[in-house]
Amino acid sequence: MRITSIEPIVVGAPTPGTGLLSNKNYIFVKVHTDEGITGIGEASLGGYTRTIISLIEDLQDLLIGEDPTRIEYLVQVMTRQKFWRGGVVKGSAIAGIELALWDILGKSLNTPVYKLFGGPYRDKIRVYANGWSGGSLDPAVIRDKLDEVIAAGYTAFKFSIAKPSWPLYDPRIVNVIASATQVIREKIGPESLLMFDGHGRYDADSAIAIGRALEQYNLFFFEEPVGQVDEKAMAKVAANLKMPIAAGERLESRWEFRKLFELGAISIAQPDLAHCNGFLEAYKISVLADAFSGFLAPHCPMSPVLTIISAHLDAVAPNFLIQERLFLNDWRNDVITEPLQVENGYIPLPDKPGWGIELNEELCAKHPKISITIPRLFRDDGSVSDW
Repeated sequence: MRITSIEPIVVGAPTPGTGLLSNKNYIFVKVHTDEGITGIGEASLGGYTRTIISLIEDLQDLLIGEDPTRIEYLVQVMTRQKFWRGGVVKGSAIAGIELALWDILGKSLNTPVYKLFGGPYRDKIRVYANGWSGGSLDPAVIRDKLDEVIAAGYTAFKFSIAKPSWPLYDPRIVNVIASATQVIREKIGPESLLMFDGHGRYDADSAIAIGRALEQYNLFFFEEPVGQVDEKAMAKVAANLKMPIAAGERLESRWEFRKLFELGAISIAQPDLAHCNGFLEAYKISVLADAFSGFLAPHCPMSPVLTIISAHLDAVAPNFLIQERLFLNDWRNDVITEPLQVENGYIPLPDKPGWGIELNEELCAKHPKISITIPRLFRDDGSVSDW
């Protein structure tokens, strides 16, 4: 069996809400073979659609005519044989292709991918909802949105506050975040899981102030309290808060995660399988985390395709904690032919070969590529704040 072509499929998937969440293009990758077996992967990276497609075209030259089942070999070829190695942008292009190769291998052997890694350690996957609020800070809207998410079967919830913050200590943003957290906790009750995503917006001292204000609400974890490349700042936050710290969505290699674990900066690794060079690298990151008594909670704010792919890793990682899933209550849920259903906080494992899913290509064709708008935040003095 040989690779004959690599086909990117771009699906415009605007995000509903207040405009404080980024719009999305789903970037699916289909790898075709001379035996008629095709694999599907995802390389979605917000705001970089044209770049990812161009990178896939550049990498395709290395792959045509190769055996698609030599996955580690082909990843090394893509990573090392064009000299420039790392970075999330290149890691996303590689991931889209690599994920499709696993789908091909599973289909060729008539088995789910998770069985190629020792079989499932668990038979269903615990999930949490993200993106459910639409970016609203209105307590009435938050409560209504939570009713919708709870009715959809979720028992765990993550939120973020897309507002600029001054460095060191900004009492206004601390109060806004604490107020929203109180509304959510009162609505979901004491036993449901609640997580806050800092989105890398804060410096260490600001993150510590926010974290201490939220300790009374029993967060499951505080995600990305500071920028992920500032490992010492994240370690400072972890040392000063009584809650787990999670990070990793903007990292693409196990070596980057190793620095965070060595410094005690995180206890929960969040690789994104569409950014970190694919499934095998994410599996290695999960093993690394386990060696530090850490946990795995893959990042996944994209399509149901990536959710299912991530579930295969979740199934085999003993240190899996919980899986992110973007809350979808519209046509986006139907981009796969058998849409996912959440029941009592879990999704089932697929049992068909490969990833166990197929694209609804007729639906995808109805939603062409869109221009991506990502919120841009500025402080009152005009200076730039992280979104």
